[in-house]
Amino acid sequence: MTFWAYMLHCRAGKLYVGQTDNLERRVAQHESGLIAGFTSEMLPVALVWSQDFPTRYEAVSAELRIKGWSVAKKRALMRGDWDEILRFARSKSGVSTSSARAGFGGGGGEQPRTIDIAPCVIATILAEAASAHPAEACGLLLGAPVIDRAVPAANVHPASLTHFEIDPIALIAAHKAARAGGPVLAGYWHSHPSGPPDPSATDRASASGDGRVWAIAGEGRVRFWRDLPSGFESLSYTSADG
Repeated sequence: MTFWAYMLHCRAGKLYVGQTDNLERRVAQHESGLIAGFTSEMLPVALVWSQDFPTRYEAVSAELRIKGWSVAKKRALMRGDWDEILRFARSKSGVSTSSARAGFGGGGGEQPRTIDIAPCVIATILAEAASAHPAEACGLLLGAPVIDRAVPAANVHPASLTHFEIDPIALIAAHKAARAGGPVLAGYWHSHPSGPPDPSATDRASASGDGRVWAIAGEGRVRFWRDLPSGFESLSYTSADG
């Protein structure tokens, strides 16, 4: 099944970003004003950008990431101006408020290579990994400046023995909570039931380069990585309890 992230140009030059599993039908609904809310009040609308993804998790991640972009960066995406998009990605001005205060996400600016982790985070990840075995466990990392929670989420990938896909409902809820002043979404975690705690080829292919932290459990250990546009960077960590 294919999933899509997309962007619409609306009345008065406004831009709308969404995700769907049926792009043609969803755009037609927007054009007809059948989806109540922003687009129905800003007709006419036109599709100006779309990208397909193999999982809903990746489409939702793209939607939420692009929603946090400036209008100028969104317009660069409309034009397919990747040099301009890269320039924005390297600029601190492209980092969202919540990400900036957390030191996580955004993909721009210098990111710390040592992070603070509460001991319960590692304990939770290892326990969930053992419970889910032989399938992959997964979830969210919350908190800033200390990552103090590893929240389990359903692995909705159809091939859960070798892949993971965080339940998009949990992902959307975490982003909404962060925007409302709740815990910062610092990153994601998952397990490798039969491999080391290092990014696999599948992990590298699905990474978004958004600057967030990935925790990977494998062989009884947990390692932390930062998902940068240039690839995964290994992180060291200190215990928040000293």
